[in-house]
Amino acid sequence: MTGLKYTKIIATLGPASSTLEQMRQLIKEGADCFRLNMSHGNGDAMQPLVDRAREAARLEQRYLPLLADIQGPKLRIGQMPRDGVTLHDDGTFMLTSRPVEGDATQVHSPYETLANDVEPGAIILIADGTIRLQVESVDGGDVHCRVLNGGRLYSNKGLNLPGRSISIPTLTEKDQADLAFAARAGIDLVAISFVRTPDDIRLARKLLGPDSPPVMAKLERPEALDALDEILDVSDGIMVARGDLGVELPFESVPILQKEILVRARALGKWAVVATQMLGSMVISHRPTRAEASDVVNAVLDGADAVMLSEESATGVDPAAAVRAMAALARNAEEHEREMVRTIAADEQASFSAGVAISAVASAENIKARAIITLAGSGYTALHMSKRRPRAPIIALGSQEPTLRRLAVLHGVVPLGVQNRLDFETQLETADAFLLSNGLAEPGDVVVVAAALPLGQRKEPNTIRFHRVRKNYNMTEPPQRRVSGPLSE
Repeated sequence: MTGLKYTKIIATLGPASSTLEQMRQLIKEGADCFRLNMSHGNGDAMQPLVDRAREAARLEQRYLPLLADIQGPKLRIGQMPRDGVTLHDDGTFMLTSRPVEGDATQVHSPYETLANDVEPGAIILIADGTIRLQVESVDGGDVHCRVLNGGRLYSNKGLNLPGRSISIPTLTEKDQADLAFAARAGIDLVAISFVRTPDDIRLARKLLGPDSPPVMAKLERPEALDALDEILDVSDGIMVARGDLGVELPFESVPILQKEILVRARALGKWAVVATQMLGSMVISHRPTRAEASDVVNAVLDGADAVMLSEESATGVDPAAAVRAMAALARNAEEHEREMVRTIAADEQASFSAGVAISAVASAENIKARAIITLAGSGYTALHMSKRRPRAPIIALGSQEPTLRRLAVLHGVVPLGVQNRLDFETQLETADAFLLSNGLAEPGDVVVVAAALPLGQRKEPNTIRFHRVRKNYNMTEPPQRRVSGPLSE
């Protein structure tokens, strides 16, 4: 076992990573979470993928969460000829709600209210902004445009209206059906695309039902940035989706926005994921570019809990190599990160969990503890500890598998399953056995323990204890090596 990895890797499943063996290989290389892209299928069609992912995690003895990424009102053009068409600068092009055959002069768009959302002079971007149009006139459902920047155009490419509001609701009928599937299938995390207001998150939670998994807001629209604090208040985390965000906003502003968003999320104790185009060249290459390497490292240094692979793992030539490269970059960045971490903003949420986390991490740093242990609970204390970026791994004990899987996404957290209602000393023995069997500690090494005493009363954490790892525990065998990414090779 070499090189602890604290930053988690989310790998998108797709045609190149859909078999049981392919999933197991991704886990072995360092994947900590699998993403289901609901843009590429409805919920019921995803069930076989869910089943294989659960089996892969079981075979690899890992608590590995599944993230359902809800499509949202994806604005796209319709069908073009198979080989695409070329739009030339200063030519004309029409987008229409009518079911026309796509060619170099026109294309159907399933975005039926496009004509209501634009006016002469408005800019329309297609294919991640590589094609730029300007609206000249609107006639019923037809939008007539001048081509400002042409290029090759293929079917189903995305469409953006920078600086303009869209009239489509954030959660479409498809999204609502997919949320119902996520609730039925026991999906561990849900990401809502194109969030614009806090009400989008509230509605998603309502649709997911009383046992809603954590809900993350994907930041892709300028309106979301205007309501960032309010959205953070009602969500469990955020995903900085640089693809659409970089099209909607000036590209030069996105790197700074990423840093600002991650700082806010970290101060408020929210999950933070950086996504899209991180190792984009590895869709067709076995090695990342130097610029992509810098991008991943900077995301880690900015404070991301997790970094995400999209096409690289879903359709790339070598998904395992993409995960391996991202894991190596994350480890290298982490060696330097802790020296750069500053005290979290003064407006950090005030709670017992935050207070105990701050004290436990500070104590662990001062006495050079080999690990920090949180005893069975909801995981909030582990979340706050993770945001402090301790040098020592955080061993989070829990008795509920959904909680353990979600903890596996947090930076530096290793979930460890224990039986419900074990007493304090027995839980410590379980943690000792785990640390010893995984080479994380030697007998006599010091660890810091945070707990809510008495156990089993759903209290907030109220106790910090220093503990020396003991070898003479009374267990027939050590706990299963069901570990998360920090312990991957």
